[in-house]
Amino acid sequence: MFRAASRWRLSAPILSAAGTLGPSPWSPQRCRAEEDKVFSEAEVRRHNREKDAWISFNGSVYDITRYIPQHPPCSGLDWSKRLAGRRFEDFLGQDAFGPAHLGCGPDANCSRGVKAELAKILEPYRIGKLAPPVLSDAARQWPDVEPGAVRLRLERSDGSVFGIFTVAELRKAFKPCTKTVTHQCSTSGNVNTKEWTGVRVSELLPQMGNRPPTYETLVTFVGMDGFGYSMFWSRAMKDDVILAYSQDGEQLDAERGGPLRLVKDGQHAKWIETIVVE
Repeated sequence: MFRAASRWRLSAPILSAAGTLGPSPWSPQRCRAEEDKVFSEAEVRRHNREKDAWISFNGSVYDITRYIPQHPPCSGLDWSKRLAGRRFEDFLGQDAFGPAHLGCGPDANCSRGVKAELAKILEPYRIGKLAPPVLSDAARQWPDVEPGAVRLRLERSDGSVFGIFTVAELRKAFKPCTKTVTHQCSTSGNVNTKEWTGVRVSELLPQMGNRPPTYETLVTFVGMDGFGYSMFWSRAMKDDVILAYSQDGEQLDAERGGPLRLVKDGQHAKWIETIVVE
């Protein structure tokens, strides 16, 4: 286990690298020529390797391939590789990329300052914009599933399974947790406050048995639509991360992201059917 102080040091290469990035990978002329290019989230996800690493952040897309070799393992290479093909926002607020470096505690509300600092650091690597979500007929569709037929699978990255639960079994085996969350829909822009009830992920994941995870273990929640949402083990263990099976006292249907929906600090992932622990 890393001590807290060690964890904050690991994030230094990301949060304080403005003076170590070296010359911009692109000339100003090339940056201007490419700044209006638009990339979809699917395209960003395809660039998920160390030698071909893109990330999206705050509406922009960055190619960090040249950033990674500048930072050996002792200076955060592993963290940079984890970001490839992902949304940087998914990592903000977690210990590895938290705001403590900017003078805030880990729970402080200073994400605006973090975003400003990161945008400055990443600017030399910007290659274009992230396409906004489009509300289409496809976006309004959801899986056609029977709640009783869904099986939540808990897996390790090697494919081994350490748990399978139906929604009914989750209700019976774990104490329900209820939380009220205000959430803005990423497609329609609507803002709603709802009461969610489900099982804490922190109670679910210890079912993995005698292989205790390390601090940097990655937990990925995979939906029936193939989309995934990842967070570090330390974040998944916090009490505010739940798999919800009801909304405002009613069973969660597929239209609202059911039978199981990940709820975390207003960030949601729908139709969860698999949790993969690295």
